[in-house]
Amino acid sequence: MPHAERPRRVVVALSGGVDSSVVAWLLQQAGHDVIGVSLRLAPDDTGSLAVRHGRCCSHDDLTDARRVADAVGAPFYALDARARFKDAVFDPFVSDWQSGRTPIPCLACNHDVKLGDLLKTARAMDAVLATGHYVRRVARPDPTAAGVVHAALARPADRRRDQSYWLYGTPFADVADLLFPLGDLDKPLVRALAARAGLPVVSHKPDSQEICFVPDGDHAAVVERAAGPLPAGELVHIGGRRLGTHKGVHHFTVGQRRGTGVASPNEGERLYVVDVDAASHTVTLGPREALATRAVRASPLRCAQPLSSWPRRVFAQVRARHAAQSATWAIDGDALTVRFDEPVHGVAPGQALVVYDDDVVLGGAVIDARDDGAIPRATRRPSAPASSPSSGPSSSGSSV
Repeated sequence: MPHAERPRRVVVALSGGVDSSVVAWLLQQAGHDVIGVSLRLAPDDTGSLAVRHGRCCSHDDLTDARRVADAVGAPFYALDARARFKDAVFDPFVSDWQSGRTPIPCLACNHDVKLGDLLKTARAMDAVLATGHYVRRVARPDPTAAGVVHAALARPADRRRDQSYWLYGTPFADVADLLFPLGDLDKPLVRALAARAGLPVVSHKPDSQEICFVPDGDHAAVVERAAGPLPAGELVHIGGRRLGTHKGVHHFTVGQRRGTGVASPNEGERLYVVDVDAASHTVTLGPREALATRAVRASPLRCAQPLSSWPRRVFAQVRARHAAQSATWAIDGDALTVRFDEPVHGVAPGQALVVYDDDVVLGGAVIDARDDGAIPRATRRPSAPASSPSSGPSSSGSSV
């Protein structure tokens, strides 16, 4: 396990939750020089960015993180990352929903803020970075270069907590400076360790299940507070028949079945969202088979392992909670196209396409479109307004 390495200086990303707190304790017990660092990501006084207690990185979580650092005898620093979070995570989230995409803000938060910026902070302290993510760091021999071994990210022992999907963009050059002490543990054991360590402030704390700035899972309300009401539009059947109206494309994601408020013109047919066209404000509905595709295109490509080491046949995953499926891949510039052996369903622009070699993360990209000529159209990610870049959660990739 990573915390069994020789003693060294380690910056621990403390969120105030169970997982990162146990990481700090494990590393301190192993004799490492632990430094606790937390990020203040969202202001508490702005309606559209309010982070409530119990969500990742709330004000109360920062207080808990400080208490944990005190308990393990570690110095503690809280860094103000609010402007960075707004530019890299929140604004793209709003922009993507406006554009008919289904963003995962935890991707940008992990890639750019939590791992990216905190690793820079750790290196400035001549330290490595440890987090509470459920992922393993492994040694992967390069199949194209004899004797060459790369540090790699792999799925954890506790598959129910697997967070490798959200970390696909971690450059392999950075993995050697990252520690993931929970990769070989399961959650019940982590909670037991928190209690044994005398960390009562976090041992019974609930898991973070939602996006930190989306209380109660109502992303549409967050988008409207930030951007105002979105234009209404039409709900149409894939066969061309008009079914009704809707209150904005930000209420819909490809693969969605509930909440459309209309019935199929075909008896016994269940309707799913098969396309969201922000330009015409049209949401297209159809049967589940209309969601099937064998090819997916995504960009920009981020490699967690050297591209030259990728095997021809891989496993690819199109949503955080979907199973990975066997596939082949091709690269065109910064675009990744994956062709699956069997059809996959619910491919939504804005989600991540992540590629694995068995359990090892090879890399991935943000889905642009199905690439088989079927609905949805092959639209590229839109250019973001000056005030909002782009990226993107249906599920939480935060670690607490």
